[in-house]
Amino acid sequence: MGLLTVDSCHSRWIFDEERRRFRRVSKGPGFGVRMVLTEWRAYHDVHLDQYSDQFVVVLNEAGTRMLRSWRHTDVVCPHCGASKTEELSVSDIAHAEGD
Repeated sequence: MGLLTVDSCHSRWIFDEERRRFRRVSKGPGFGVRMVLTEWRAYHDVHLDQYSDQFVVVLNEAGTRMLRSWRHTDVVCPHCGASKTEELSVSDIAHAEGD
């Protein structure tokens, strides 16, 4: 599929590395069983910092537009205090991949 998924505290980020686009799937209480998807957005690069759990999505080639966030960890997350990442099924991921 060529997808990279990264969990932050509030979203699952899905990167379509072949088409250089990403979208987010919102998660957490209040959403119930329905998924809230953002539209696909173009990106230039994504940087995952293995030491700090920070990641940066570079939106343009000049590197002047960026989004920064932190990966949600499976142990007690220092950013949100939660202790477990919610799972999405294979069909949920396939749905999120759709155009």
